[in-house]
Amino acid sequence: MSGLKKLSALLVLICSHQVIAEEQKQLFFTEEDMLGELPMVSSASRMNQSITNVPASITIIDREMIDASGAITWVDVFRLIPGFQAYFINGNRYGISYHGFGREFPNHLEVMVDDRSIYEPAYSGIEWGSLGITLDEVDHIEVIRGSNAPSQGSNAFMGAINIVTIKPQQESGLHQRFTVGDRQTREGHIRYNAHLRKFDYRVSVNYQHNDGFPSVTSGENPGPLEDGKESLGFNFRGMFTPDIANTIDLQLGFNHNNMGWGDVDHPDEYSKTEFESQYQSLKWNRELNATDTLKLHYYHNKLEGENYVNQGLLSELLTKEIGIPIGPNDVKPFLQANIDPGLNIEDQPFITGFLNTESERHDFELEHHFQLTNTLRATWGAGIRYDRVEGEAIFGHGHDESLTSKRLFGHLEWQPLNQWTLNAGLMLEDNSLVNPIASGRIGVNYHLNDNHTLRLGYALGKRSPTLSEAKEFNADIIDNQLLVAAIRRSDPDPDEERLRSLELGYVAQLPSSGLTFDVRVFREEVRDAFEVYQQLADIGLPSFDPDDHFSVRSNIAKWDMTGAELQLRYQPDNKTLVTAHYGYRDVDSSYITRFEPTISEGSIDNDGPRHTAGLLFNHKFTPRWSAGMNLYHMSDADWRDGNAVNQFVRVDAQLGFNFSIASSKGNLSLIGQNLGEDYMEHGENNVFDTRIYLRLTLELP
Repeated sequence: MSGLKKLSALLVLICSHQVIAEEQKQLFFTEEDMLGELPMVSSASRMNQSITNVPASITIIDREMIDASGAITWVDVFRLIPGFQAYFINGNRYGISYHGFGREFPNHLEVMVDDRSIYEPAYSGIEWGSLGITLDEVDHIEVIRGSNAPSQGSNAFMGAINIVTIKPQQESGLHQRFTVGDRQTREGHIRYNAHLRKFDYRVSVNYQHNDGFPSVTSGENPGPLEDGKESLGFNFRGMFTPDIANTIDLQLGFNHNNMGWGDVDHPDEYSKTEFESQYQSLKWNRELNATDTLKLHYYHNKLEGENYVNQGLLSELLTKEIGIPIGPNDVKPFLQANIDPGLNIEDQPFITGFLNTESERHDFELEHHFQLTNTLRATWGAGIRYDRVEGEAIFGHGHDESLTSKRLFGHLEWQPLNQWTLNAGLMLEDNSLVNPIASGRIGVNYHLNDNHTLRLGYALGKRSPTLSEAKEFNADIIDNQLLVAAIRRSDPDPDEERLRSLELGYVAQLPSSGLTFDVRVFREEVRDAFEVYQQLADIGLPSFDPDDHFSVRSNIAKWDMTGAELQLRYQPDNKTLVTAHYGYRDVDSSYITRFEPTISEGSIDNDGPRHTAGLLFNHKFTPRWSAGMNLYHMSDADWRDGNAVNQFVRVDAQLGFNFSIASSKGNLSLIGQNLGEDYMEHGENNVFDTRIYLRLTLELP
């Protein structure tokens, strides 16, 4: 262990003992705190339900848990959840999935912010760097572990996340948080909340900067990884309550993000990328009576990205490739003599990257909640979505591609007896890419008593491809005459992906002792999943490399995943918080890697960890001092779009000090991440070393 690591660990230990010796004042946990209302969730069935009544496995990450973990990034947060894979693709690009395989853009997880989907049709996943909000704005996070397609549609094929932000009514005055630390980390978040009679609003500004991963010191291309980030974001949320029955919620934001982009296996090819994102969301909630509610929600997302990489002049590249000097005037005759006599290409810069990409989404949804009888309630709704994507590097042309999708859904909750809760849900989706699809789920919960529940769930999920998955044609072509590099394209006739899952769950909630325990045993069978096979790049153009192949995306993969997950939260009083989780999975898979000259198969059995586990402990020694430790373990994984990485155990620690000045209050925290040995994140050049941060939080009235 290095001196810095030892110093960090020792500092936390010494200060903790000093706090115990200096202050003995106790904090008391009242009976009201222990026996208060159990948490309610709505993401599983679109109805507010207790955890013991939902038809799926749920994890709730609340504000206290986020603060106790010392989380700096979204990756840190989602490593608190069993069954999740959360990793750094590079310094500021994240891969977050449930039961995933380490893809660059995991595509089976729906992510929402206050019910607004941030799933990007251009990348078939989440661009976390352009999210626009920070961890400091989060009130809690609802996570559905298991297919939530019956509730949220195709993108929730394997699971769903709803990030719920703090409402303006929950705070007053000025809130500020600043973080500085290793890797040139500088972060600032400032928000102001105010209340004007029936209108409550919040304005926030956030800034982030860091240098990404350390420089590469070995291999073929040693040197700095240009994967740093600098971003600036603005958000506004206003809630207008004209009367007791109506609430109007307006949200909007803008984020500008500069970051490094590239393949971790080729650090010398990293390039700067610029993203600009914006969103607008308007929700109207009307209480029709004591039990029935009507909701209307419209939102608009837009993302623009630029990534241009000038590889140099063709003459320079040809000279490097063949080892013979090729002058600017020799390019055309060389290509005609060696590749195709019909080529008419002059010397010019060779530009790669994803060039200019733009995606836009408009979504409108109606949702109606109503009570049928004392034991039966329901939700139904309908929505329409318009996606537009423009990107020459995605589609092979500079024109827009668009898609209109329609959906109709319904959910029932029936409690015929006190011991039983039955749930059923159905989602119907229709677009022009595939035939109409239906996803359904049934759940039966048996309450052994007020504190113990058994759950049996069965789900059929279907997932339509996105625009980019259905119509991608990515290749480097010069002047529409010469194929330089074939990259990836879509099968011309894609189909939907299919999932069948069965789970058995057990939930124990013991409010009097502060204990919550959840176990999930599952089997998931996925068929017609998207994977790529290699096909000779014969597109009717001369090719610089006659043996070049496309990676063709098609419905050629299948897998069966069996496993178990458990999570525990123990909070005996308001001083101590302990959470633990463990996930195990076993995968049996196959997909076709080539059809010609003979059919070849591969597997993704080991493209993800078999075991993940975590333990979080935080204790408030006095009203001013607290300390905690967060451990995370992941077994070996050969990531699908990364490298094979060894198992590791990561140890984070945090020491916090609360203070007050007049009517203002604040917190100063020292956070140490990875106090053990360095380890690799997703790729062998992504070395996560020990990092130390100092965080200051101020709240002014």
